[in-house]
Amino acid sequence: MSSGRRSQFAVLTPYLIPEALRGKKVVNVGDGFILRAIERLIGRFDPARTFSPRVAPTDAAVDVLERSPGVILAGANQLTESYTVWPGLTAERILKGSLRCVPFGVGLNGEPGRSERLSAETRAVLEAVHTRIEFSSWRCPRTVALLRRELPHLAERFLMTGCPVLYDGPLLDSSRFHSSEASVAVTATERGNFWEQETGVIDRVARRFPRARRYFVTHQNLSPPAAFEGLRHRMTRLDPWRLPDRVEALRLYARRRGFTVVIPRDADECLRFYDGVDVHVGSRLHAHLLFLSRNKRSYLIPIDGRSLGIAEHLGFPAGPPEQLDANWDFNFEIVRDHARASFAVMERFIRSIV
Repeated sequence: MSSGRRSQFAVLTPYLIPEALRGKKVVNVGDGFILRAIERLIGRFDPARTFSPRVAPTDAAVDVLERSPGVILAGANQLTESYTVWPGLTAERILKGSLRCVPFGVGLNGEPGRSERLSAETRAVLEAVHTRIEFSSWRCPRTVALLRRELPHLAERFLMTGCPVLYDGPLLDSSRFHSSEASVAVTATERGNFWEQETGVIDRVARRFPRARRYFVTHQNLSPPAAFEGLRHRMTRLDPWRLPDRVEALRLYARRRGFTVVIPRDADECLRFYDGVDVHVGSRLHAHLLFLSRNKRSYLIPIDGRSLGIAEHLGFPAGPPEQLDANWDFNFEIVRDHARASFAVMERFIRSIV
């Protein structure tokens, strides 16, 4: 499945890091996977109509957005109790202007206490958004359940389409997952107290795939490569409370267990790299969905609630590293069956917006 056509839509994607946030935020290649997957489904976006939802757009950018036939809100784990399209945008402003906003694969934030209810302001924004679209697209059943509980009069307009990263020809059109184990990639999420979980994954993958080419892939580069290269000479000076030092230490841990550390410059480079990898294990949800979309086995280690709704819907196991040994022989054809059913809902949604 691929699309060489151009999209007439504008897009807001968290993959872009605006100048005002450089040094505070780093690129997440998983957000780029979502952007490319949406383009695969509805066409490539014009860079001149591509903006970030992380900051309020300039007046010139708002003019571009309002003159577009629609503004795709490229999904990620953005739905919180205080969600809005961009910082400061109110329902009143949406209704007074001509913005046609289209949520596309948006999911629950997943962090404890951030997605249990919706504020009055968020409910008003979502109501305003739905005055100009028939349906909206959401990532998992837990997301849709929250929306339907908070806005019951819009219940039938919230479609559980799944994440667009999941949908590609190999998964939807083939009949058997790849069995090769010549190479395996591990991804980590360096957030909170990640050390025990992520080293547990590295150790179990090294034992399970002793003869495979093993890669440790970074989706967010929280520590510069130059610092990593010098790490082996200063291990005794690492500060365990400093995140970049803990990130560097995890990379060194992986290298010492036979992994090549891969730090892609952007999503496209990472997508090309994953073309040559057979199996994925790790906590990065969009790497997991990408491998499944390519008919390749992937084993997810959840770090919070954002991935559990997808796991429940698609029927794949998601648990801590110690459960991996029980999951290696999972029958991934279960995922294919559920994905095909969800893709029919995604097609319904796409027909409603184009």
